[in-house]
Amino acid sequence: MPRRVDPPFIATRELAVIGEFRSGEAAVATDLSGIASAAPLNRRRRKCLVIDNEGLFAQFATLDLDAATLTAGAVVPLLPTDRDALEAVGIAPDDGDPGPDRYILDGEGVAWLGPHYYVAGSHSIHDWVTPEQRKRADYRRSAHLVARISRDGRRPELSFRLNELLAERKSFAPYFLKSPNKRDGLNIEGLAAWRRRLYFGFRSPVIDGKALLLSVRAAALFTPGADLAPRTLRVPLGRGAGIRDLAMLPDGRLLILSGPASDATAGFAIHLFDRKRETVRRLGRLAPIEGDKVEGLLLAGYASAANGSASAELLVLADHPANGRPRLFTLDIPPA
Repeated sequence: MPRRVDPPFIATRELAVIGEFRSGEAAVATDLSGIASAAPLNRRRRKCLVIDNEGLFAQFATLDLDAATLTAGAVVPLLPTDRDALEAVGIAPDDGDPGPDRYILDGEGVAWLGPHYYVAGSHSIHDWVTPEQRKRADYRRSAHLVARISRDGRRPELSFRLNELLAERKSFAPYFLKSPNKRDGLNIEGLAAWRRRLYFGFRSPVIDGKALLLSVRAAALFTPGADLAPRTLRVPLGRGAGIRDLAMLPDGRLLILSGPASDATAGFAIHLFDRKRETVRRLGRLAPIEGDKVEGLLLAGYASAANGSASAELLVLADHPANGRPRLFTLDIPPA
């Protein structure tokens, strides 16, 4: 039997970026990793929050679908400039290693769950080479935070409680504080929200061809001692394919952007995951652009049909290109 070939999703438009997105000390970001919006779905012009994986902040943006533009806006601090001023619920990871510890959030996922935006650090360590060419692990303890801010970008709050859960929970503990590239270590790259719960998508580990989702109560992350009510879901995305981002549909099903878990050869694809039935359907692959690592996903538009199907418009951001090279894709969503 001939091998089934996925239909490629071709970008319908590439948006013009007005202004510049920042990243750490860089004047122009080349590592945008997520985008979310508090505005109602299908609003053609909306305010968004964009994150990157090098700084201590996020950045507002205005998405205008009719004008095909994404305009960079004000910077939104998430972590204090002085690490000694950091205050968070929960306890930071500590394995006793006094080695490298870069102070960055390494923001990899962002979602809106009123009245807050939530931003997930990668909860991942990083392979680092010293000036003496010695290989060390950079534990980046600040990357094990979840942040939340109000709609206007004020009053940032921080939590290490997800980090505490990952260190103890059976499905995740063996991969805690391990390198994603060498030992299948933990690496969060996606975030979505639904009815008071957050869904964290893991790029790594991929276990027996299944990527991991972890759902917790959002408010409990910022309440000492509160029950997180965790739930682990395993999603078969294919060999070597992990989760790169998530987007929740209005009916509660989840769009999953998949990509290589580490150095695997898996391409980037879109899947539809039914959380209630725990079934997944691959919808197709994204047509590749040389050098792009697709990491950010926003449901920009959604139109339902009488037969239960729908048409979705997706905004995609990429790591590596300046300002994320925002592109729009349109795809058909089958009935539930």
